[in-house]
Order: sequence, then structure tokens, then C-alpha cells
Amino acid sequence: METINKFSNDVCEEIKYYVYRLVDPTNGNTFYVGKGKGNRVFAHAKGVIKNYNDINYFDQDEDDESLKIKTIKNIIDSGLEVIYIIQQYGLTEEQAFWIESALIDAYCLDKLTNKIKGHSFGGYDCPINAITLQKNHSIKEYEDVSTNPKYILIKIKNYWLNERNGNVYETVRSAWKLSLEKVKKYKYVLAVVDGIVKKVFEVDNWHYANGISGRVEFDGKEANESIANIFLNKRIPARFRKKGQASPALYSD
Repeated sequence: METINKFSNDVCEEIKYYVYRLVDPTNGNTFYVGKGKGNRVFAHAKGVIKNYNDINYFDQDEDDESLKIKTIKNIIDSGLEVIYIIQQYGLTEEQAFWIESALIDAYCLDKLTNKIKGHSFGGYDCPINAITLQKNHSIKEYEDVSTNPKYILIKIKNYWLNERNGNVYETVRSAWKLSLEKVKKYKYVLAVVDGIVKKVFEVDNWHYANGISGRVEFDGKEANESIANIFLNKRIPARFRKKGQASPALYSD
């Protein structure tokens, strides 16, 4: 079973503040909700919360016999590992503050090991398993150079994919609020999930979706190997990962 107990330094820097859940693998229940940055999420299971390497997380209300620690010990004694879920990341401290509170309310305080309520926002597809997060943010970016063919990068969410039985083409092809005249200049579409290029499509034609002006879609096929290999299974460059980019579609130029 694949495990993780630390984010790399580069990942720590990029994900900023986050809100996380600790999940018991024996029953799938969330038993703790917290917020932090760096490797805070792993500090509980390490049992060194008062003096963790990255930051001093001293908490006078927390001790080794707390229900949270007992739950973690029971998991470890069962030969299993705590499941770390990053509910939302790329946050400011204030955003993390409010999201933590909302999650504690959602999971019900009396069913969590949190001693106190949280205090009653990211642009990423969340929640995400900590192992997946570390992998995604460690993947090499594709080379962002002017010799690349012109493309439109479209970010699609996992739940959109699930609604279409995992069909990337049907998920990415329609229907986007974009200028038909503008998109006609682009021959390739990159389908991006969690910041990673999952498919590259060559566009045969762009047209209005269902003949309705204002929403466009394309018909196409998977790009040939020489084009696909430039982007496929690589991370999108930093300029496409900036917060505040409301549209899921971004242009290469």
C-alpha cells in the first residue's frame, strides 16, 4: 500500500495554506479536520505535534491521550495508515480559517475528535488525496516555448468526468462560453485534470454547441504522437496555474 508522510519542499511552498481531513481506513470516517501549511497534516500521525520540524505547532489543549491520538494509535496498531485528504489548498490563512469551520460543522463536531470548533476559496479540483497531490505537484512541466503548436488549454473537473463515465473527449469538447471566431484559430485542445495534461486533441472544426450562439464545442480526434508527447502527462506551466483565472479555458498565446 502506497503511503506518504511528508510533502517535498517545492510542494509545501506552492500549496500554501490548506484544510485537511484525517480519515480512518477501517471505516472510511473522517475523525479530524484541521488547517495548516507545510507538513502540518502529517504531524498528528507522527505524534510530534508540539515540536514539528517545519513550524512549532504547540497546542496546550492537545496531549498524547487525546481521542485523536488514540484513534491514530488504533489505526497504526491495526497495521494500517491514516488517509490524508487535502480538502482545499492554495489558500490564505483567513480562507483556511473559514473553510475549516464549515467542514467541522458539515462533519458534525460530536463525530470528530476535534476538541473545539473551527472558526465560522483555491481554484483547485479538491478534495484530493495527499499522495496524489504530492505526485501531481512533482510532475515536470511541459516546455512552454513559442515553437509549440497553438492550443487551448481546458481544465476539467473530476466530477465532470465521472458524469461522463470517464470519457475525456466528451467532457472537454463541449460546451464553452468562448468566441467562435477566436477559437477557430486554434487547432489543438489540451484536456487538463488536476493540473496535468491527460489528453491532447486535434480539432477538425469548431462550431456553436447545439447551434446556439454563445457556447462553442469542437469535433476532433486524439493528436498524433509527435504533438501529444510535447504535453501528455506533464504539468501545465505556472502561468496557467494562477489563482483568479475564472475561465477553465486558457490560450497558449
